[in-house]
Parts: sequence; C-alpha cells; structure tokens
Amino acid sequence: MPDIPDFDQITARVVTRAAEGQTPLHQAIRDALRDVWNARGAADIATLEADLSSMMGPTAAGPYCKNLDRALRALDR
Repeated sequence: MPDIPDFDQITARVVTRAAEGQTPLHQAIRDALRDVWNARGAADIATLEADLSSMMGPTAAGPYCKNLDRALRALDR
C-alpha cells in the first residue's frame, strides 16, 4: 500500500515555483491537498462498506466495516 503523500513537501515545491516565502499560501495549499486526500479516503471507505454489505448483508458486514474504517482512518494520523 502506498504511503500517505508528504503534503508539506508537495506544497513546498508548488510554493517555491509560484512565489517564494509566502507562508499563508503554503498552508492554504497544504490544507487543500489534505482535504483532497481525506475525501479520497472517505470515498474508499464508502465503497468498501457498500461492497461488503452487498456481499455479506449489512448486519454481518457491520463489524468488519467498523474495523476497516478505523484502520483506514488511522493511516491519516
């Protein structure tokens, strides 16, 4: 599984090319990239939950969905 992208490093490259030393810009870009990453993770979790529920039924899949949700969210810490 790929590692979480280094948002600070990506942001630093973008900011350096756009305008050096603009710290508020650096933070805004980093936050926007993090929002995109988190939205992607939420979409992955929703897909896994839907697939498991359709295969196992919602009641049986519930505990697995909770464990997978927790494990995927832990990757963002």
